[in-house]
Amino acid sequence: MKLAKPLIPQWLMQTLLAGCLFCLLVAGVRFYLGSQLQQQLLQRIPQQVQQQFMPLLAQSVWDVDPAMEKRLLQGIQSLDGVAEVSLLNTRGQVQLTLAAPLPASHRIELPVQSAGTGDQPLGTLRLSLSLRSLEYTLWREIAQAMAELMLAILLLAWLTRRYLQQKVLAPLAALASRWQSPDAHEQIVAQDEIAHLGQILQAHDKHAGTQLKQAKQTCYELTQQRDQLSSLLAMRTAELEQLSRFHQTVSEMSSRLIQLDHADIEGEIAIALSRIGNLLEVDRCYLFKVAPSLRIHHTQEWCRAGVPSTAQQYENYPLQESAWFVPQLIKQHLVALSQLEDMPPEGHNERMRFAAHGIQSIAVVTLSYQGQVLGFFGCDSVLQKRDWLDKELTLMRLFSEMLCHTLLQRQYRQAHDVTRQALTLAHEKLDGMVNIDGLTGLANRKVFRQQLAKHYSQSKDGSQALSLLLINIDTFTDYNACFGHLEGDQCLIRLAALMQQHATGQAVLARLGGDEFGLLLPGADTAAAYRLGEKLRLAIWQLGIPHISSSVSTCVTASVGVASLDTTRHDSDGALQEEAAQCLYQAKQLGRNRVISARHGLGPAV
Repeated sequence: MKLAKPLIPQWLMQTLLAGCLFCLLVAGVRFYLGSQLQQQLLQRIPQQVQQQFMPLLAQSVWDVDPAMEKRLLQGIQSLDGVAEVSLLNTRGQVQLTLAAPLPASHRIELPVQSAGTGDQPLGTLRLSLSLRSLEYTLWREIAQAMAELMLAILLLAWLTRRYLQQKVLAPLAALASRWQSPDAHEQIVAQDEIAHLGQILQAHDKHAGTQLKQAKQTCYELTQQRDQLSSLLAMRTAELEQLSRFHQTVSEMSSRLIQLDHADIEGEIAIALSRIGNLLEVDRCYLFKVAPSLRIHHTQEWCRAGVPSTAQQYENYPLQESAWFVPQLIKQHLVALSQLEDMPPEGHNERMRFAAHGIQSIAVVTLSYQGQVLGFFGCDSVLQKRDWLDKELTLMRLFSEMLCHTLLQRQYRQAHDVTRQALTLAHEKLDGMVNIDGLTGLANRKVFRQQLAKHYSQSKDGSQALSLLLINIDTFTDYNACFGHLEGDQCLIRLAALMQQHATGQAVLARLGGDEFGLLLPGADTAAAYRLGEKLRLAIWQLGIPHISSSVSTCVTASVGVASLDTTRHDSDGALQEEAAQCLYQAKQLGRNRVISARHGLGPAV
């Protein structure tokens, strides 16, 4: 490859020329703008001196402070553009001068005035301004900027040369060698790298023309193959869409069956059988459930319009009577027959039964879990024979798994309901045992306390009366010592039964412990409670249970304490019970076998 004018030298020359022109242009603009700025700066010097230095200078002249005057003049001279500064007195004589070796372009005199002298100046400040000093500064700045700019241009040119060499020219050379025909041995003379690449591309286009003709022939052949594949793809896509609808239908029905209560499962299964039957375009779709006794005990079936139902004819059908079909189902979990003639000779009776039902093609799937047969799900084709497709059998398997889970879930829920009911009964029985006194069958102290708190809360606003009786069997310890604890228990049982007869309505009778009983009377006032207490005391004595060791009577007797709710005295249910206990204690102190009420005083003793 020969190149007359490579790209890199051309680019470097043009870059340097453009850079020089750009630097000259920048220098001219910079000089023009700097000159304008210098003129403005010289014009602002008098105003700056008046504002910053003149008040202090006038004060130092008034105070005759030469040191301060000199420092102020030095500050004025340090301003850009000031070549000489002089301070003259009122007679025009120079008192102090500071000068720099710079030629002055023009002079300015400013009066030095103080507030103490009024309009009379203290002297004159003479300023010699030099434009050349500003020009020297401007040219120095321009030269520095031009040097930095040229250095940046040279660095950019070097970096760009490296970039062109690595990222442009080298890839161009690689492309040229790649596209150049292997059998081309002639020497190519080009103007530059791009021209060289263009010549190689022209040669490559000529070579590609022949290949293009061959490619067109190949494309024609591929087009025919593409049309065949497109038709095949459309057919497969339709099958996939149908299979997708199958899976979507199964998913929706599965979600509905899982969320339903087991009482609604029958109706939902009927809907599911209808959807599956229409989706598969069969004539019958059914579910046969199998009892633990291996009999079909419940059937559900969907039939297309005009197709008779046959499900009831299989109700209570024993699986042992099947010679071939059911054993094959249990073994393979799926039996699909496109025609009944495919059944072997041992299934002759079943083939005849299916034929009598109008079945031409049948497919049935077993529903089983851990070896237990739960049922069968199947589809029949009655109007015509059909070949069962794999996707249809896959759908039937998916639906059968869903039905199997549904039946298992129903069994689990039924077992759970039975267990929960048994637990509820056991819990109620246990609660009864916890809340009932084991000897007398009455409520115990815990229940009595709960009922007392409940009725106190309901009656404390004064809308309902509430009374409490505490009943104690007199000298019952002596009774046990005399007759024994077994006889004592029998005595308590008889007394509890007697008191239970008198505790009618909402009354709550409880054994509070040992020989003490409590009777809660919601709605009873003091008089009614006292009368009931006296009736109980008399009935116990008249029961005539012998008590030879009693110091009260020859028969068993009881002492009763009565208290009625009074919100002014009873601030809690405990206060009410405490008052009844005090009345009971008073009855014992007064000789027992009597009723004491907080409002009625002493009761009669017999």
